Amino acid sequence: MRGLSGAAAVVILLSLVLAAGCTSPQPQAGYVTIRSMDISIPDGQPPSNVTTVVVIPYLDAVYADVDSVDLQVSAKEAGTDIVVAETVLPIGNLTPGKTMKEEVSLVLENGRRYDIWVKVWQGGRMRESGSVNVYLPDRTVIERRLAYSLLSVTALDVMTPDLAADPITLDIVTTITNGGRASSGNLAMEIRVVNLQTGITAVRESRPLGTITGERAAEKQVRVTVPNGYDYEISIRLIEGGAAFATSTGRITLAPPPQVVIAGGQSGVVLDSARSTSPVSLPVPTSTPAGPSSAEVGQFKVQSSGAPTPTQAPGFSVALAVVGLLGAGAAMRAGRRR
Repeated sequence: MRGLSGAAAVVILLSLVLAAGCTSPQPQAGYVTIRSMDISIPDGQPPSNVTTVVVIPYLDAVYADVDSVDLQVSAKEAGTDIVVAETVLPIGNLTPGKTMKEEVSLVLENGRRYDIWVKVWQGGRMRESGSVNVYLPDRTVIERRLAYSLLSVTALDVMTPDLAADPITLDIVTTITNGGRASSGNLAMEIRVVNLQTGITAVRESRPLGTITGERAAEKQVRVTVPNGYDYEISIRLIEGGAAFATSTGRITLAPPPQVVIAGGQSGVVLDSARSTSPVSLPVPTSTPAGPSSAEVGQFKVQSSGAPTPTQAPGFSVALAVVGLLGAGAAMRAGRRR
């Protein structure tokens, strides 16, 4: 029984030794992390097909000092791995309790959506990465849109001097009002006339309309000629300075009405109430929808983290193990003497 008591004491002491080894963590190694990130688009950039975007990440050291830190900032086409711009910046050392702010400029093409990636490297190993989605509007078109925002279309008609002529002449007449004080830029009308029976484009061209004095309305007319006896779809776009400010689409019916055989063998005409007469009215053009007036920036999201895993410190547990083994030996010797 005494031997068993000594063995039990040894087992208890060994259990204490193992428990002591498991409860002595080593001080956590320092590593770097991304606290947050901002996207800034500086004001005063002239109208252009590119925009300068400033990426501003905030970096923190956690637990202890870290050194050999590098920052990688890249822009990829949204949803792909295609890199369109990239910058690598050496940061050096970071100290806990002090957030470091960096600014990296990227020049990106307008009218596209990007994923802006930020990756932090420490000693050649990627510690953390995150991304934010950014859409850059076409600033050139938006600047032009400001110029023609005071132009409006108040009337639009299609007329013909002779409905029976073949080919037939169609006059597209628009009334455009300039609500501003300044004269408009050079205006133009893009016209597309499609034969609905054959699917062939009968007319596709652009005609100059000149300018409109400020606070005045002017009637502008463009004449086209097409074969008679068909139905047509007419599409127009009104242009100022290379950008559309109004569009419209309408149809005219010039095809002959269907013939039917009436009792007695005589042919007749079925009246078609939808048959167009002169003039033919098209819907008043509506303004072209404007794109976003400013950049769209999503929420920054950390995609992956490379924080080191805590390890156990051997020093205190080894010392406690030695004490435990010595105690176990003493207990065994005392048991033998008894």
